[in-house]
Amino acid sequence: MNAKPFGTFTGRAEIEAFWSNIIGDGFTDVAYIDPEINVIDEKSAIVSSKWRMNKAHGIITKELWVLQDDGTALLREDDFEVLG
Repeated sequence: MNAKPFGTFTGRAEIEAFWSNIIGDGFTDVAYIDPEINVIDEKSAIVSSKWRMNKAHGIITKELWVLQDDGTALLREDDFEVLG
């Protein structure tokens, strides 16, 4: 996960710690604004969007979602920026 201006976070533990801290600081209620979905193939798609929360806003430049064998989709790559 690349979270500008915070840095790059690798692996589930680092990413969970980042989000736990953000949520603990009171950042909630994320909303995607004008999302775009680009289907790559039958198992993957890229989402880009503006976003806002109660205390911040920004842009998502790339969320790579991959369909798993059990039918769920997991986020493999997450690149976003906080603008304010």
